[in-house]
Amino acid sequence: MEDEYKDISPLYMQRLKSQVENALWNLFEGSKYRQVEEYVRRWHDDDGNFWENFCIFEKDGHIDLSRTLAGMPNDILIKMAADIGVETPGLLPCIPVMKNILNQNNTNAYMNFERAVKDVYDHPDQSVALAASTLEGIFKTILQNSDSGIQAKNLSLSDLTGKVVKQLVSDCDASAPREIKALASQLRGLGSTIDDLRSDKSTAHGKADGDYVIDDGLWAETVVNATATLGLLLWRLYERSCVEAEMAPVAQSTPIYDDDIPF
Repeated sequence: MEDEYKDISPLYMQRLKSQVENALWNLFEGSKYRQVEEYVRRWHDDDGNFWENFCIFEKDGHIDLSRTLAGMPNDILIKMAADIGVETPGLLPCIPVMKNILNQNNTNAYMNFERAVKDVYDHPDQSVALAASTLEGIFKTILQNSDSGIQAKNLSLSDLTGKVVKQLVSDCDASAPREIKALASQLRGLGSTIDDLRSDKSTAHGKADGDYVIDDGLWAETVVNATATLGLLLWRLYERSCVEAEMAPVAQSTPIYDDDIPF
């Protein structure tokens, strides 16, 4: 696939390369050269002959990280930055960022999303079904980790979306523009639509002869991108609500004396 970030400013990429390099050395402790090389090789791919997605250079028997990163295609370097938590201001690589969040918080949802991305063009209907399952996973994680008291186990994706949106949008910063809150509230419909596509236009729940099944990669690509956008927004709002809860002043507890203990 052509590098979707090939036209980004060379200066931007040079600065990002330096940030990624520093972050990798700081990320791994102990045998840094070995661990850094192991990590970089996970991004490497080749056909066993002459083609490879980038070259891994060595110096004095170890990976030459600076030269290796400098020769990487832009898209791989940006996705690596997102994976290790280096910010990419001005860019929105939502797919790798979504993967990183899922990998840290819900491994089942992460595996579903990985397959959804891979199946976009070869199995578009399965990609849509997996994208819907991804949203279910991340929304259940949000509800289970919150103090809402909502039992998410048997809720549909449509119901999950509605409850998560209602909870998080109501907690938005009071300074948020009214239009932003309105936009966030309208995301309920997006989750419901993805749920309907899985139920009605994929083979997830079985299909009769003649029923339409999504067979166009463009539709699946749209659903996967929408899944990442919706999931990222609601997860970021969830993270913000957690930070605000931690910063809120703790109410003074009433002291308990021996005479108050009922035993």
